[in-house]
Amino acid sequence: MSRALLYGASGYTGKAIAAALAGELDLVLAGRNAQAVRAVAEPLGLAWRAFPLDAPHALHDALADVDAVLHAAGPFAATAMPMLDACLASRTHYLDLGGEWRVIAALFKRDAEARAAAIAVLPGAALTPAATDCLLLAATERWPDTRALRLGVSAAHVVSRGSVATMAGLADTGTVIRRGGALQMIPAGSLTQMFDFGAGPSEAAATDWASVVTAGPLTGVGDIAVFSEMHWSMRAGYRAAGIGMGLSGAAPWRMAGGAMARLWPASPDEPARAAARFTMVVEALDPWRRVRRMTMETLDGYGASVRLAAEALRRVLAGAAPAGVASLAAAFGSGFAVEAGAAHFPAEDRSTAA
Repeated sequence: MSRALLYGASGYTGKAIAAALAGELDLVLAGRNAQAVRAVAEPLGLAWRAFPLDAPHALHDALADVDAVLHAAGPFAATAMPMLDACLASRTHYLDLGGEWRVIAALFKRDAEARAAAIAVLPGAALTPAATDCLLLAATERWPDTRALRLGVSAAHVVSRGSVATMAGLADTGTVIRRGGALQMIPAGSLTQMFDFGAGPSEAAATDWASVVTAGPLTGVGDIAVFSEMHWSMRAGYRAAGIGMGLSGAAPWRMAGGAMARLWPASPDEPARAAARFTMVVEALDPWRRVRRMTMETLDGYGASVRLAAEALRRVLAGAAPAGVASLAAAFGSGFAVEAGAAHFPAEDRSTAA
């Protein structure tokens, strides 16, 4: 039986993934803090081990008997590459929950190494970019003449401390979009679009979503932007923060965001989380700039990520993922988010053309 290792098992999402897979897979829990990992593993009857990511020999030894790693310990800008290096050396499949576009772009540059090691490298096994990529790919499969993609994502209703810390660390003066097939930075808050998430038109601002990176090669579309629903006051604050960082640098803003993260509740309110949903609307523009729309609804970010990551790990262990670096939608198809139970298309077909 193939063995998997879940690193970052004591985090909020890591705990949920461990509980979802306990008793199903030969799963080893791991992390940096032995006491924290043990507290999660023992009640589930799972093996565990503790090791840091800055000790290459210990890391390599920890992966010697493992077929796949699901990496859930952020911030991924600091942790993804050490874990991937160890996976390449030990020929261990690599998956992570990261959504930072710069990290994913860097991981995609390791494709030749992954192929040479005959391992699958699947970053972003979470709500973003996994579910968003599935919707973007589904739209271009339905409308092959698509020349531009705009994706709107409704506002988040629950946020964990880890997510706040990650967002603080990513604070920047600009936002990434794809134009003419290349990644470009635009001023934060400067690009807006109206989307109907089910309650009438609502304003959204372009924000840093990893699908801008992954959906380019996935769909073959050169112009892609992803927007987050924002009330005008939120967008004004977002724009002001971008301007402020341009004057003072990002470091003070990231420090302030980090301080706020430390005050944030460690876990979201569970009833609120269970009831939360995202609505995603993709607009696919044809060669004449006519708009076709498709809507997908997902679980909350944490519930969706648990199901997406768990199903991706099952498929990797079953040998269903090709060697090399790929998004989950590229590896498993546009229906993956629905098949994993993380998303659905509304009963009424809300796909439209305008």
